[in-house]
Amino acid sequence: MKKFDNAAYGAFRNLSGLKASPDGRHVLYTVQRMDPDKNRYERDLWVICLETGSELRLTAGGRTGSGEWLDENRVLFPGMREDSPPENQTIYYVIDIRGGEAQEYMRVPIAGAQATSLGNGRFLVRAETDVNPAGEGQAKEWLFYDEYPYLDNGGYVNKKRRSLFLFEQATGELKQLTAPLMQTYMPYFSDDVVLLDDGFCFTGYPYDRDAGGYSNLYKYIWETGETVLLCEDRCVVFSMTGHASRIWYGAWAIEDGPGLAYVRVKSVSESGGDLRVELEPDWEPITVRRSADRVLITYVQKAYAHLALWDRDGSFTLIETPGLNPTNAVFAGEKIVFTAWTEGRLPGIYLWEDGAIRQLSHQNDAFYETYSLSVPEALTAVSDCWEICGWVMKPVGWEPGKKYPAILNIHGGPHGNVNPSFHSENQCWANAGYYVMICNPRGSTSYGKAFQDIGGDMGGKDFDDLMAFVDAALAAHPGMDADRLAVTGQSYGGIMSNVVIGKTDRFKAAVPRMSVSNWFSMHGTAVERWYGDFVVRGTPWKDPETAWKQSALRYVDQVKTPTLLIQHEKDASCPMEQAQQMYVALLERGVTVKLMVNLGCGHGGKSVAQTVHDVEVITAWFDKYVK
Repeated sequence: MKKFDNAAYGAFRNLSGLKASPDGRHVLYTVQRMDPDKNRYERDLWVICLETGSELRLTAGGRTGSGEWLDENRVLFPGMREDSPPENQTIYYVIDIRGGEAQEYMRVPIAGAQATSLGNGRFLVRAETDVNPAGEGQAKEWLFYDEYPYLDNGGYVNKKRRSLFLFEQATGELKQLTAPLMQTYMPYFSDDVVLLDDGFCFTGYPYDRDAGGYSNLYKYIWETGETVLLCEDRCVVFSMTGHASRIWYGAWAIEDGPGLAYVRVKSVSESGGDLRVELEPDWEPITVRRSADRVLITYVQKAYAHLALWDRDGSFTLIETPGLNPTNAVFAGEKIVFTAWTEGRLPGIYLWEDGAIRQLSHQNDAFYETYSLSVPEALTAVSDCWEICGWVMKPVGWEPGKKYPAILNIHGGPHGNVNPSFHSENQCWANAGYYVMICNPRGSTSYGKAFQDIGGDMGGKDFDDLMAFVDAALAAHPGMDADRLAVTGQSYGGIMSNVVIGKTDRFKAAVPRMSVSNWFSMHGTAVERWYGDFVVRGTPWKDPETAWKQSALRYVDQVKTPTLLIQHEKDASCPMEQAQQMYVALLERGVTVKLMVNLGCGHGGKSVAQTVHDVEVITAWFDKYVK
């Protein structure tokens, strides 16, 4: 078999966006692949017939947006089929799954429109608007700022809003439904609206100077044109559904104290008020999907994913999916279609029917048959009486009795988690002859509220947990060379990489990516100011010692490790200046250091070329100082 390396990044497929047809006979989904030659991500629509299991590709060319069903046979999608698409328009096409070419269906008179059919030629549209006064919008040579946040990872966002519109296909009229300064929020992993008989519910918040992480729920009433506030919440809403005359949602809390980033299931009356906390579980819900009175939930507990049915009587029934970790699920009549990953593999599409499970998609079969992959092996360490769960990947071609270098790859967050599914960079390093260690230290989600509370102590107990896991991995895997260790990570993983090399010299090479080094300057430069303050629990003027003790710069005079810093030019979450401060400090002290800047991209959002190049230069850095 071939080794998985940078040249193989175009060989695998990511599947997402499951949508069942109205008659439950077909499922629409999106296939994304990297095209290193064209330096772009390509996305096309596919459909699976649930009766025959056959897969049909609907679009080609890789420039298709997510689609939705117009009826049981036709799919609507935005696309770019013109060499020079018109400005201030979004072109939608329709294609029949029974055959034929895609035909232009409508032109929405605003750029970047995302449309949802309401029936009878009416569409709910989301798009960005600019409400800067004349002469104060973004110009070629100057910018005005008068609110926060004024930057985001997409660039300049001062007085730019995600607004909701009603589009009438017959007349071409586009009517804005939300107030000019209201920012509507598009929840992660789920539909961003709940359609009702008399209107729709959505999330958003009005602000004219400072947005502090609030997410209100509203209802827009078609007959009166009125927007009614249902409830106020300080959270990120990432799953919404309607059930039993209430709007249910997953609330990722933005609050000072141990509840920060904790996920609760809440509900509010469709008519407003009566906000309830329905569940405060030790697991983390991912998606919520509804059909009639049935509700499907996918959730994560201790990094592994599960699927459950929430019945009308309030009962909660686990749906057994042995060996599969569901990430999204939809009803297709009485059947359930879901995406799920297994250890070391990408999510595939599966059908659940009467307790039996059948694999539907085979997009990556050739990939698995062609490339050698390392399967993560579970490992648990103990740190301060806590179990720290993680996985170790052996080098591809591992031989007993030989010694191999090892990489600790720290996940982002801190309030996130890593799992043993397919991770391309980890597979690259395992194929390059490295052990790879991944784990969930304290601060990670899906292990309960007490476990994820590290507020005011970043670089403290989480550092202890990481080191305990490395010790456990060395003990469990004699082939791992304790004298040839490297550390890396992105975002929080980059933050901790900076901290780790200031607290220990056991790592012989480090690559902090999209990192933070100084919580004082972060307060005034990062877009997630409120989140950073709640994690640090100390602003520069109220509790400077608390902020400083968690800053990697405090320990920089102890760093000896050769360090490659990778930062993104337009990162608004972990700004460029954070890596620049670390770089200058290490340079002044004579430590071997380089700073590489990925131009034009924000926090994440790299091009294919940048993604591949990152792995290339990181591997070269580790090869030089560890191998």
